[in-house]
Amino acid sequence: MSKTRRPLAENEIKAFKEQLLQEKEKLWEEIRQDLLDRVGEEYQDFIKTVKEEEDLAQADLDEEIWLGIVEARKAELEAIAHALWKIDKGDYGKCERCRRWICLERLQVRPQSVYCLDCKKELEQLNKL
Repeated sequence: MSKTRRPLAENEIKAFKEQLLQEKEKLWEEIRQDLLDRVGEEYQDFIKTVKEEEDLAQADLDEEIWLGIVEARKAELEAIAHALWKIDKGDYGKCERCRRWICLERLQVRPQSVYCLDCKKELEQLNKL
């Protein structure tokens, strides 16, 4: 598969914006539903009946997992907001590190990408050090 690095056409940008907005709405709905589930009667009853240390440990673990999921969704929402800002600014599709165009195939998989694949790999290697 060739890696196409080029400025995006207006219709491509419009399609990516729509995709980003749909993903944003989906994430917000997941967060809303998670919050409703967490404050629902079943969860509240569970918290009230936790008495043993093992139950408390499990409740703490469940809470940490849930907070981790919310944090990951928050980070994804921030990435989407940044991509939408770049669209409005007219800078969407350019790598924030090398300033070359991000290949179209990468944006199709992850439209909120801010780095080209080469820079992303380099940054991941640097983070491992």
